[in-house]
Amino acid sequence: MKRMTKQRMAILKSLSDSKRPLYVEEILSKAAEEAPKINLSTVYRTIRALVEEEKISLIELPGEKSCYEISNKGHHHYFLCDGCSEIYVLNKCPKGLADMIPEGFNLMGHSITLNGFCLECNG
Repeated sequence: MKRMTKQRMAILKSLSDSKRPLYVEEILSKAAEEAPKINLSTVYRTIRALVEEEKISLIELPGEKSCYEISNKGHHHYFLCDGCSEIYVLNKCPKGLADMIPEGFNLMGHSITLNGFCLECNG
């Protein structure tokens, strides 16, 4: 376990306070509110360590930069806005996915990313 520095606490707080995954630049911006001297290399280094410790998860969405969220948030999916690239967490899961699997196959999991336009971009 790494030492709990002010920068590390600020990064974890920025992710814990967010209702959606954050891009590295967003993490830096939010963490700087708590630790003004934090820099981008510290954020990358800390994120790498937090992913290895499984405290945060790497989220890779099609066509987007990597983003991160606190681990153990339970099963969920994402909605990616094609207009503003904002990511929204969807806590619902479609029913009937197992019916789509060919006979004899064994479903181990799934991830779904829906895309379209958010309320603001759709307006």
